[in-house]
Amino acid sequence: MFRDLKFPVHLELFVEEGHQWSQDAVLLLRDVVRVMPDLLRLEIWDVGHDNLLAALYGVKQVPTLVIADHRREDSGIRFIGLPTGYEFSVLIEALLDVSQNRIRLSDPSLNFIRNIEDDIMLEVFVTPT
Repeated sequence: MFRDLKFPVHLELFVEEGHQWSQDAVLLLRDVVRVMPDLLRLEIWDVGHDNLLAALYGVKQVPTLVIADHRREDSGIRFIGLPTGYEFSVLIEALLDVSQNRIRLSDPSLNFIRNIEDDIMLEVFVTPT
């Protein structure tokens, strides 16, 4: 699966010192990056110290993972909380999509989105039920 990575992907993880889920997210993502260290790059930011960067990315909760492409351009993809369980496969697919600069939407869907004039925020919530 990771052999399909084409370009580097930057994982910008925002955490808070002493926060248990933050610590768990660091451990999880270090393990993921260890699989392909040449193409997956993890940066860990503490919202207490790096609050301007957190604000730039719109981070309001921890842990938050921001996925950026090989140019460190924000992909717009965020994972809030631990990307485990069902979310883990979605995380892997997101890394592959960003690495390959792949958008898996039909042309009509892309055209519809491109013609949206107002700013919108799309949030997807995943639960195991």
